[in-house]
Amino acid sequence: MSGNRVLMGLLVLLAACETTGQAPLRSCTGCYYDFADTAPPNTALVFSWPTHRLPVRFYADPRGAMPSLVPLAIASWRGQFLYGEWSGVEVPDSTMADVIVTWASTGGVPPDVPPDPGPPVDACAGETSDPVTVFRDSAGTQLHIVLTPRAGFTDAQVAACLERVVIHEFGHALGLLRESDSTTDIMYEAPVVSAPSVRDRNTAEILYHTPATVTPR
Repeated sequence: MSGNRVLMGLLVLLAACETTGQAPLRSCTGCYYDFADTAPPNTALVFSWPTHRLPVRFYADPRGAMPSLVPLAIASWRGQFLYGEWSGVEVPDSTMADVIVTWASTGGVPPDVPPDPGPPVDACAGETSDPVTVFRDSAGTQLHIVLTPRAGFTDAQVAACLERVVIHEFGHALGLLRESDSTTDIMYEAPVVSAPSVRDRNTAEILYHTPATVTPR
């Protein structure tokens, strides 16, 4: 893991520790966003990992920067929960995993380089399998997160984008099924921030204090 990624992970955890003094708020205007999906006729679909399935097990593609991206994302989200409502751990075998994180079959594997410190650019993409489709509508037992570098950008720009997008996709995998409408949140459709915001944290905490209607098999 590069020094920059280690430092970023520590800063994420420090920021989380400094802001964990209050319980999740549901009555505050604008301090969280919708996390549930809907199905006809307006049925709320709420997914979260139950306590007995924690820590969620992640398998990281061993190529390129993935072995450093996955622990960064785990630490970023674990630090958002006041009482350990969610946690994750890496596993060495994909057959043991709840979530498999891989590179797309197209786009290649980008080199593991320090991220570009400049303005964020849309140099990569990510996709997470829908927990509702996998666990409710099929016999699936694993989620998949796929990261794709985009052509036309420097390796450093791709690296910076991947650090944002992997945290975003992990948010979907832990149950934030909807996108945020604010650019200040990591769950914005095309994230431009490098870590979960206070609003992301409030939303995740509220999710994990809401009864789930969809759970993993």
